[in-house]
Amino acid sequence: MKDNSESSRHNASGEHLSIIKSKRYIKKVALVGDSAVGKTSLIRRFVIDVFDDKYIATIGAKVSKRDIEYKLPDKTVYLTLMMWDILGQKDYKKMRVQGLSGAHGVILVCDLSRPETIKSAEEFWLPEITETCHSVPIVLVGNKNDIARPGAVEALNALSTKAEMPVILCSAKTGDKIEDCFKKIGELMLAGELIEKRPNLDMSAESLAAAVDDVVCDFCEQYGDTSKAMELIEREFTKAKVNVNAPTKESLLMAIEYLSDVERDVHGRDVSEVNKLRRWKMIDEAR
Repeated sequence: MKDNSESSRHNASGEHLSIIKSKRYIKKVALVGDSAVGKTSLIRRFVIDVFDDKYIATIGAKVSKRDIEYKLPDKTVYLTLMMWDILGQKDYKKMRVQGLSGAHGVILVCDLSRPETIKSAEEFWLPEITETCHSVPIVLVGNKNDIARPGAVEALNALSTKAEMPVILCSAKTGDKIEDCFKKIGELMLAGELIEKRPNLDMSAESLAAAVDDVVCDFCEQYGDTSKAMELIEREFTKAKVNVNAPTKESLLMAIEYLSDVERDVHGRDVSEVNKLRRWKMIDEAR
């Protein structure tokens, strides 16, 4: 299958059987955080599903790759993640900037067994990411959740709320939630790509309001229980700071993320991801 292609097949009588549409994206993801927080181990778990108890210090940046497939109603999207494991030592600014430059998304890793790495994420890494990458999506990751120190999870959640970015608690040693870390940043980057395809990024209030209606109706239909679905929508829209009278694109995208998390627990990951991508498309097509 070729990138950015449409292909059709016919049977012996010439009858049209199917049309397959696909799109491929290649995105650079930078993993940053203090030394020994587990960036290398997270990547190794995600790419080849192994864990090495002995931490291997990274020199400069090591690049790994993995493909993710997203099936939308009308096409398949292939996302290639080029994962850059950035040096954690704070003395090597030139190397860090070089590794961060051009990143489409960032995974900021903290070590829940060392609460000081959470403070470092807020005071050192977030300003540097903002300075170098500006407004790229960021996922905040708390590694070593299996040996978290008291109060560390609460501190990381507080930073997530303050910085308005998603947080995932995981363990490279047990493998818990590793896939979620990389799929989440992939989804956020893909959401941005779908929106960026539009020639006019300043969507009107009317088009966004229509998109809100589409998302609400779709969630209710997929959830099955309309009364319960509306309660969940109100809760998640409030969390995402969606003003239904004057919605913003950013708040609506965040609400879709939260609704997908709800659906994952009810319908499973595959269904929730398909629904999420369909709702991104609703925003992309709104006029």
